[in-house]
Amino acid sequence: MKTSRLAARAAAALCVCTLVPQLAFAQGNSGNNSYPLTDPLLPVGVMTAFPTMVQTGTKPTLTWNILHPSKVSDLAVINPPGTIIPNQTVFVTVQIIGTGVTTCQGTTTVSPPTDVRLSFNGGSYTQLFYGTQANVNPSQRLYVKRVNAGQTIDLGGRYVIGSGWSPFYTTRSSNLQVVSLVNGDSLPTRSQFQGQATLASYLMPYLDASRKVRIGPLSILVVMELGQSNRNSPCFDYQDQVLLITLSRRHPNNGHGNNLDGVDSSNPGNGSGGPNGAVDPSGGFDDEIR
Repeated sequence: MKTSRLAARAAAALCVCTLVPQLAFAQGNSGNNSYPLTDPLLPVGVMTAFPTMVQTGTKPTLTWNILHPSKVSDLAVINPPGTIIPNQTVFVTVQIIGTGVTTCQGTTTVSPPTDVRLSFNGGSYTQLFYGTQANVNPSQRLYVKRVNAGQTIDLGGRYVIGSGWSPFYTTRSSNLQVVSLVNGDSLPTRSQFQGQATLASYLMPYLDASRKVRIGPLSILVVMELGQSNRNSPCFDYQDQVLLITLSRRHPNNGHGNNLDGVDSSNPGNGSGGPNGAVDPSGGFDDEIR
């Protein structure tokens, strides 16, 4: 028995293809938090040959499976300036990256508390976050929900001013105070951020040197300008409140606990208990189809 040239080439291709995924599924970085880029940056796959050992003149059968990169537009449409409308069933995760309101009306040593609200499918807005940058945990999932095709996700923000609230701006507002951006988009601001002196530290990991958005292929960066309404002002810089939205075909907890109540009775082999013997308040509800 001899190995044909074709089989040898197939074996070589198999070696190359099986190595590529290790490079493509690299780790991204978000400040002090690493996040997995779970979708490939380049096409990856595996090729097999059968039989692997053949006689000269015999042609083996080649089989291959290729996974192409995904992008936000494969799963959803962003209706300007920022409404997210899935075109298939997806799981939507919302995280706050940072908050810090500047009004260009003098130096503010302490940024006022801000408010993040979400509207699902045109309903009323529900609060997801209230506080200052000291209360922000970028790795915390504020919201995880299964969203069907055609249902909408809108986000909005405002901040405390005196004893009341500033105007409430949303992804439905036509004044472009809140916009949704995907990987490769440019931050739509007149500010040049010379030396990044005025660029908020929490926004830096999500922009490259040319102020283009640098996030995962299925992520959306929602940036808000809450303290300035003059779009020609250099202070109109879209960093008063920043959110990261992630789309996924599967529930992000992958069967390892409900992201909202902390325990999961639907995990195989875990019975009805959770961490430290806690009982799942979902009462047997399958968290994977939330």
